[in-house]
Amino acid sequence: MIKGHRSIVIFYLLVGYIFIAFLWWMLLLYNMSNESFSEKRDLLQLNFSYKNASGMSFEKSDDLKLLDEERKAKTYMIFGEGSFFLIVLLVMTWMMHSSLRREASVAQQQKNFLLSISHELRSPIAASKVALQTMEKYRELPDEKRVRLIHNSLHDMERLHGLVENLLLAAKIEDHNFSIGHESCDLSEIVLQVIQKLKETSELKFDLTMTIEPGLMVIGDRSGLVSVITNLVENALKYSGKQAKIDVTLCAENGSAVLRIADNGLGIPDAEKKKIFRKFYRVGNEETRKTKGTGLGLYIVQRILAMHRGQVSVQDNNPKGTIFKVTLPIIN
Repeated sequence: MIKGHRSIVIFYLLVGYIFIAFLWWMLLLYNMSNESFSEKRDLLQLNFSYKNASGMSFEKSDDLKLLDEERKAKTYMIFGEGSFFLIVLLVMTWMMHSSLRREASVAQQQKNFLLSISHELRSPIAASKVALQTMEKYRELPDEKRVRLIHNSLHDMERLHGLVENLLLAAKIEDHNFSIGHESCDLSEIVLQVIQKLKETSELKFDLTMTIEPGLMVIGDRSGLVSVITNLVENALKYSGKQAKIDVTLCAENGSAVLRIADNGLGIPDAEKKKIFRKFYRVGNEETRKTKGTGLGLYIVQRILAMHRGQVSVQDNNPKGTIFKVTLPIIN
């Protein structure tokens, strides 16, 4: 990172030097042109005085007018060409600046992803390893403790399975040949099933209120819709703290199925709201963040909904927290 900053500083110093050198060249060329035309004017005046003894004014002579016109044309050429090349240089500098910013952003995203994926993989693997080592070492464990260790290991494996599924789904979405299913799906039933599964498997405790209008049918891919709802609810749980309160509502509005998932967490700053759907993007610093995740969930949500001709938006919840709103076209 230090080398990267050093390269950027050197680049801008070099650009600054080029600008200063170019402006100096323009001024130097302009001064040389003026000196040249001043010498021509003196010679022309001497020649005019020698040939015209009638007392005619040199300032009104045609030769001086032609010389002045030539001087003006030369000046316009110097500043015109110089301005053109300065504009080109400015455009190229701006393009290089944008490229460097994109490169830095990609590098930061890659760093965030590596940090988060390492944490996500290491935690369940380490916990399962300890559980297996404990059962191997103490073969006469009480049944209650053995069942608890097995349950925790299965829960960790479920987390790993979900992580791998998200990684594979994100990779498939990037493929232009990837297509979703087109079948009739009961969105109301899917939401209820996802919520019920999360209530049974989630290690986080939360208060849940649901208002689900039954029989809302949509055309799409069932597994993709399950992924959308799962990611949104898990996202709400992760950022709501220990006393999470999740409110899930599903209803029909203006010919669309509208799903709202509200939480009472810390919320999302306005400056971050447009960034959270980017691939690998997570709010805050990955090195200090305590919540689990890879930055793929909301990216997958937006891409899958786009394939279903749906939309997702985020807004503040009152008095605190976040509301994610999903809109999908329904069928009769």
